[in-house]
Amino acid sequence: MPLVVGILCGDAFPHVLSAWEYVAGFLLFLFIIGRYKHTGWVYGAAVYLFLGGTGCCLMSWQQGKRVFPFSGKPAVYRVCIREHPEERERSILCRVALLGEVEKDTVTGCPRNHLFLAYFPKDSATATLRRGDELLVSTRLVPPANNGNPDEFDYARYLRRKGYSGTAYVADGHWRKTGHDASRTVSQVALDYRAKVVGLYRSLGFEADELAVLSALTVGDKEELSDDIVETYSVSGASHVLALSGLHIGFLYALLLFVLRPLWRRWRRLKPLLLLLLVLFLVSFAFFTGLSSSVVRSVVMFSLLAFAGLQLEKPLTLNTLAATAFLMLLCKPVWLFDVGFQLSFSAVAAIVLVQPKLYALWKVDNRFLRYLWGLMTVSVAAQLGTAPLVIFYFSRFSTHFLLTNLWVIPMVSLVLYSAVFLLMLTPLPFVQHLFARVVEALVHVQNEVLRWIEHLPGAAVDDIWLDIWGVLLVYLFLGMAYYGFLRLTVRRVCFALLALLAV
Repeated sequence: MPLVVGILCGDAFPHVLSAWEYVAGFLLFLFIIGRYKHTGWVYGAAVYLFLGGTGCCLMSWQQGKRVFPFSGKPAVYRVCIREHPEERERSILCRVALLGEVEKDTVTGCPRNHLFLAYFPKDSATATLRRGDELLVSTRLVPPANNGNPDEFDYARYLRRKGYSGTAYVADGHWRKTGHDASRTVSQVALDYRAKVVGLYRSLGFEADELAVLSALTVGDKEELSDDIVETYSVSGASHVLALSGLHIGFLYALLLFVLRPLWRRWRRLKPLLLLLLVLFLVSFAFFTGLSSSVVRSVVMFSLLAFAGLQLEKPLTLNTLAATAFLMLLCKPVWLFDVGFQLSFSAVAAIVLVQPKLYALWKVDNRFLRYLWGLMTVSVAAQLGTAPLVIFYFSRFSTHFLLTNLWVIPMVSLVLYSAVFLLMLTPLPFVQHLFARVVEALVHVQNEVLRWIEHLPGAAVDDIWLDIWGVLLVYLFLGMAYYGFLRLTVRRVCFALLALLAV
């Protein structure tokens, strides 16, 4: 929590602490914990202040890298396209890295490696642009800006948090290709392998919504998703399955545990090695999905969960969750503001805290009913944890989420396992083509049932508006209600009702 508070302060007030000030604070911290290690509150206060300062410095330093000295005048720049160009309705979007400013055929000392969003007109010439192309462009670089509407989305801050210093529009005839950089980063290699997997799906006969949904479910490629299928999944309350994250990694984790557990039960000494193999497989899967931030987060969480399985205590606790968030925010503090990061951790925290209490309310003897009851309690707990954020970001609440999850979660697991088996059949092309029709039928059935849920009466409540204080009050009410549920007293019930009244 102090690290999170520090990151928030660093985002709101960047460049507060310099590196030398942070070093001085670190030395003071070492002195305090050495001098007052037996004084609990002094030691605790020093740790909290140090972690808060660390978060503030990390965030302000990261934001400081995006500061660019804009001149406001057109100039000629040398840039390199870092990702595959993205086709928009009226333009071609290229994510470019600035290599320098050109004056009299020489590259001056312009700040390098700042990232910009460059928009090109859609024509036959820009259609040939590829990742790695080096260009000379004549344009005017501008900082990210909002439209100035009340309560609008803060697009400028969003771009800065994504690592972009500004935007530019390159008119027709105001650019020229000068070369090509064939070198690739690890992330670019991962994206290329993801594109190969999608190409394999296409060669196997997948198309339209089936291709789009399968690509999103298995490798996180959402470029093929149409507006209609996105709206179907949104209204029915199944949008979370299109974003490759903890749900999908959890299915793979469960599959690997099912395969490897009998081995370490027979040979106990192999358990650390088998868990390491499990983690390596998850990392490989993350690589084939393009190393997206949501998948990396989930792989880190399940890797810690796997190694926590070496101890006898319950492995998945709030400490495991907090350790994952702490390590990830130390590596990249801007992840705190990512919607997927917030939804993932709020969902898992709610499942860890609330689901066991709900599950204990009804003792079920029948195995099938016990599975359904467990699935329902997990869905309700996750919905409680994420509903305030979903309403805040998307102004929508899907009322049939329980029915949707009872259908879509088993189907997604079936589709995911079938897709893994489909990829394993690559050495057998004939069998692979036959099995591809089975996978295509599974995805088609999943989509059709969600379309039916979408058209049920009252499938979603739209235009719900909450500000950040409303979200905090809702979570305060949920927290007080959970606190009162653990031990029902008049005081706790009053606190929960006061929080609800404040909402």
